[in-house]
Amino acid sequence: RTPMDLPLKDGRKIDPTDSSVAARYVLNDIYCSAWLSHAISALCEHRVPDFVGGEPTAIESIAKKAGLHAPTLYRALRALAANGIFEERGDGFFLHNDVSRLLCADHPYSWSGMARMWGHPSCMSAWMHYRKSLTDGQSGIKHAFGKTLYEHLAQDSAATKAFSDAMISNSAHAAVSISREFPFRNFKRVVDLGGGAGTLLHTILAENEHLEGVIFDLPELESLAKDSIRTADLASRCQFIAGNFLSEVPSGADLYLIKNSLWNWSDDHCIEILRNIRRAIGTTYGARFLLIEYVINSRNKKWTTAYDLQILNMPGGRARTEAEYKMLLLQAGLAVTETDIIEDQTLMLSAPVQ
Repeated sequence: RTPMDLPLKDGRKIDPTDSSVAARYVLNDIYCSAWLSHAISALCEHRVPDFVGGEPTAIESIAKKAGLHAPTLYRALRALAANGIFEERGDGFFLHNDVSRLLCADHPYSWSGMARMWGHPSCMSAWMHYRKSLTDGQSGIKHAFGKTLYEHLAQDSAATKAFSDAMISNSAHAAVSISREFPFRNFKRVVDLGGGAGTLLHTILAENEHLEGVIFDLPELESLAKDSIRTADLASRCQFIAGNFLSEVPSGADLYLIKNSLWNWSDDHCIEILRNIRRAIGTTYGARFLLIEYVINSRNKKWTTAYDLQILNMPGGRARTEAEYKMLLLQAGLAVTETDIIEDQTLMLSAPVQ
């Protein structure tokens, strides 16, 4: 029995003698998901999730707080509730469920930043050029703006904020698990390369009070990173150093880490970055490099290969398999000594090849 023979689902009649009917529904659901993602982004931009309560809230009340058109907002929330995001009670009353609550700005693992980035004009403009990317392998951002993602961000503060907020969303939950499960007790000073606002490093330092840390990232993120260091009350153990890991990496640490950054880059750029890390490690006894990435494998390829499309679209990089990352590391003079999986992230600890 094939999927085409399965009973009626979602109120849609399937002709068991014509597999194209069910196939059409599969494609339709994919397109619907895209529309729903736009609705989520727009609602987060207007802070709608922050105005929905734990008890049923009238659509008129939500719309008034958000400054939105109530009938149109109702249609958006109705569609999302029908697809498992928010709950609708009665006619025009909504409340949170576990999924929608994650879109609130004050949730400890808020996904609001990521939702807003997916709907940001820079991201949308890039996707409008995806058909061109298929012809030459260049990123949608490059086609849309004539610049790399990072050149574009350096000239657009709003886009930089959206991108940074998305990275915070992406790091918050995994940071807790990584900080507790990886043996940071074996190290004294850690440098987070491309550390952004410091979400991961701050969590690591909070869990490991003996550690000192450095956030290393582009100059345009300095103000954001230093503010976050002060907010986390980590000024005595954490500092920000401005720089570009394509050019150099600061020395003096016994652990360097990169989380979800190498897949933003081509193989040649990755090798360049990794060689800079190898040079920074130098001959420091016991120094290691920790790579944390989404890695394509047989268990997760449904979503990692989809992410790969977005990675081409925005930074112009690509997702890789574990074997591909190990090959890049070896070409840079680093050999993997330990591998682990924490949540949906693969951790590869490597040491200099002697």
